[in-house]
Amino acid sequence: MAFLALGAGSLRARPPTSPIAWSVPSATVTVAAGGTIRVEVSANIDDGWPLHSLRQPSPPDPTRIAVPEGQPVVRGGKIEAPVPKSAFDRAQGADTEYYVELVTFSVPLSVARMTAPGKHAARIKTTRQACGGSIYLRPRTATLEVPLQVTTAK
Repeated sequence: MAFLALGAGSLRARPPTSPIAWSVPSATVTVAAGGTIRVEVSANIDDGWPLHSLRQPSPPDPTRIAVPEGQPVVRGGKIEAPVPKSAFDRAQGADTEYYVELVTFSVPLSVARMTAPGKHAARIKTTRQACGGSIYLRPRTATLEVPLQVTTAK
């Protein structure tokens, strides 16, 4: 018979692989070619794993929201973000800006005037570095898709 001996500190909780879950509306958004819309990009944040603001000086890395090239949309202006919380982070030795629980960003998307009418998808990339206490996860990028119905330019 074999026995498994475990020391007092050997059963540690593993950090979550993704303590921040990103989402966008799943309903199709209708927009005219040449028009601009705002898409709400939300982050559901696990307890103890704050999401750094878009303005956070490195380190830790700030959250980034981008609209990749090679699609019929571009970022159409400034991303609107709520005012983050701010506190001194002893691990960083600096003030940090962050969000907890849930945060929603408003991302403007402009559709190219020459975009053909019909169904399209707009891709938005989010990059974030999660830090929980003294545990720092590597930056991760998520790609979100927003279904679009493009109509004829006005």
